[in-house]
Amino acid sequence: MTLFLCRRTQENPEVLDTTKDESLYQSRFNRAYPTKIVIHGFGGGRMYSPSTDMRDAYFYRGNYNIIIVDYGTLVKEPCLKQMEWAPRFCAKCIAQLIRYLTQHPRGLRADDLHLIGYSVGSHIAGLVANYLDPLKDGKLGRITGLDPTIFFYMGSNSSRDLDPTDAHFVDVLHTGAGILGQWGPSGHADFYINGGSSQPGCSSETVFKTLACDHTRVTPFFIESIVTKKGFWAYPCPTLLSFMIGWCKPEDHEYVLMGEHINRKAKGIYYVRTNPDPPFAQGPPEHLKRKALQYLKRKRSNNRSN
Repeated sequence: MTLFLCRRTQENPEVLDTTKDESLYQSRFNRAYPTKIVIHGFGGGRMYSPSTDMRDAYFYRGNYNIIIVDYGTLVKEPCLKQMEWAPRFCAKCIAQLIRYLTQHPRGLRADDLHLIGYSVGSHIAGLVANYLDPLKDGKLGRITGLDPTIFFYMGSNSSRDLDPTDAHFVDVLHTGAGILGQWGPSGHADFYINGGSSQPGCSSETVFKTLACDHTRVTPFFIESIVTKKGFWAYPCPTLLSFMIGWCKPEDHEYVLMGEHINRKAKGIYYVRTNPDPPFAQGPPEHLKRKALQYLKRKRSNNRSN
């Protein structure tokens, strides 16, 4: 497994060696910039989407420390049994990285970190907390889970799964819930996009391709949330059925911005609709447009908001 500190292009990313202080000194790491640790899903890597697209979106927005965790060599077909031990190994390595960053003279605090995990990467992000000492290392600031997987990663040990105790704030986006993704809520704020299971624009000639599209669609949603000027405005609803048939009547103050610019006061289950094709964000309801877009503009101008 390798830890890459990315620049604006990935032609020459810097490899972080957590056993040597000089590795951080010699890198372009800047403690004044927000730090994002990106953890891909099964079969991914630093040279593949969503890692590349997420990196580009953040750099389009401003200055960041983007650390991409590449564990692609640990989990490959056809030996899917690696899913049993590889996430734990990867989580231990990330915990070592965080300990390195928090103890380094040029480093930062754990609550300044934002971990973003896709699919099995969501659970790896949650597992990291199991290998940190809250008193010595501190507690992670934020974890964003992008459709945490259920496939290949089921078990009776709930400590393996992403949950609200893993960071000060955990937000989770669901797009393939109950099929390739977990159904139940696993964060402080859970967003069931288009109902959480079936995504517009994902119909394909085979069932497998359709389900895979539902699961992977979560990454372009989150990536768009980094740069969007409209925003994904979600709201609570009594039941999924009420949302699907349009019976929700949220109060103005109940609308919440989903994705990168979320308000950490958000708690509970939210629903949001998207367009079937990019740009996916539909923006706020008409009567809230002026106030909501002013709020989003303020959030976009402040890199430290999350």
